[in-house]
Amino acid sequence: MHIPSERIRKEMISEDGRVWYVPANYGEETAILIKAPTPSLKALIAGCSLQLTFGKADKYLCIGAIICDVPDAPLILSSIQHNLEEHMALLRILKDGLSPIFLFNEMDVCVAWANATLAQVDASKASTFIGKASALYVGPFTAATSHALDCFECSVDSIQNYPNASKIPVQQLSVSIDSWCTITSYFYSESNVESVTISDLDEGRSFEKTIWATLSSVFPNSLFENPKILNGEKIREFTDVFAFYQYGSFLIEAKDLSVLSAGFQRIQSRRVSGIKKQVKKAIGQLVGACKDFRDGKKIFSADDVEICVERLKPPHCIILIAELPVAGDWEEIVMLLCNAMKETKAFFICLIYENLSRS
Repeated sequence: MHIPSERIRKEMISEDGRVWYVPANYGEETAILIKAPTPSLKALIAGCSLQLTFGKADKYLCIGAIICDVPDAPLILSSIQHNLEEHMALLRILKDGLSPIFLFNEMDVCVAWANATLAQVDASKASTFIGKASALYVGPFTAATSHALDCFECSVDSIQNYPNASKIPVQQLSVSIDSWCTITSYFYSESNVESVTISDLDEGRSFEKTIWATLSSVFPNSLFENPKILNGEKIREFTDVFAFYQYGSFLIEAKDLSVLSAGFQRIQSRRVSGIKKQVKKAIGQLVGACKDFRDGKKIFSADDVEICVERLKPPHCIILIAELPVAGDWEEIVMLLCNAMKETKAFFICLIYENLSRS
């Protein structure tokens, strides 16, 4: 496990995804840190390939990674490296040809690590390409660094198109990774504790626990996992997660991508189709739950304690998904959400977990 420095921690909080090359153990060692969405991290743990990328625009060093979590639409991370200790750590890693890699999720929690080996010839070429640390830019993020990053992204990803951006020299470096060691994280509230492991094969349940961990500090006394509702003489599940406060209630259905069980070989169109199917199901579930909520049916916690909640305000019905690709036609989903709002007079929203964790 790696605990980032205060500077790296602040940067990590502000980034959706990025790579860092850092000193570790008071400078005696080095480490590679990667922050990415959980589905991409799961794909890495399941064995998808990883490439490190480097680009130079004059004195500006651009860095990134390509995670092949979707065969025809890999995740591409990119950033400007503008800190001297990171320049030196990167050159040391390239010289040594090995380093541990630590994975961080949307909550900035370290979820797994492994030892990585770099091909000696390719690492040497990358080191020569980068040059001396003293010749690289060190300083704040400026308009010039932003332009260099635009050029790098256009050079690595042909889909990207920025005004006035031109292609720059780029080097790619394949990484061989040993077996991943996953880390179990424990999250505590005033009345509950949950453990979350990224390699848990019950991915749906693991996602629900992650959502609970994210919201537990926001709703310390009014957050419930898998609450139940009394429907006639039968008790059935109400929602995956339920929360409320004085200004409203939140009914949440969680839908995970099941990367570990389904694999990372699905092309993007199949992945999008699967996500749409999950979202449609969640909308139907929330319409039913919303009607039960408005009808005043009794709600109970998972341990059978009745939950007393004010029901006059329209509830917020949230379909929370692990990932929402920009590809594909989502018009049908938009119409279903609008129709659900008309039918129930409640608020409906489809939200990716990354946005929840950053709110």
